[in-house]
Amino acid sequence: MKTLREILFERHQAAEPKLDVVRQKVLASIASGKSGVGQRHVREKPTWIFALLSLRWHLAGLSAAWLLVAILNSDQSSAAPVLAKASDSSPRQLLLALRENRRQLSELIEPPPAEPIAAPRRRSEAKLPTQIV
Repeated sequence: MKTLREILFERHQAAEPKLDVVRQKVLASIASGKSGVGQRHVREKPTWIFALLSLRWHLAGLSAAWLLVAILNSDQSSAAPVLAKASDSSPRQLLLALRENRRQLSELIEPPPAEPIAAPRRRSEAKLPTQIV
């Protein structure tokens, strides 16, 4: 019994000489440099214009982003800075505000100690009432 591979080789054995001729023609044209097939892989050296053109969409996107940043910054820079008013509060009020601020910071940093939670007793330690009869 023939295998599938042997059957395929018998059917396509007649095409082998034709394929050899095609291979020789292609190799001869590549070696002589007449065909464009071999020329496709050879590229010209890119100049700065070609490099710049290849990056045009990237440069356009970056330019748009920088333009947006400049517009947003111009709105912020046009506003005059607001100066803080000199406070007319007394030293006593400043001292009270400082103490309140310290108290709030200490609450945030160190929470108040919680009461210790009694640990549950183990079942083996529990004393069950037993009666002896």
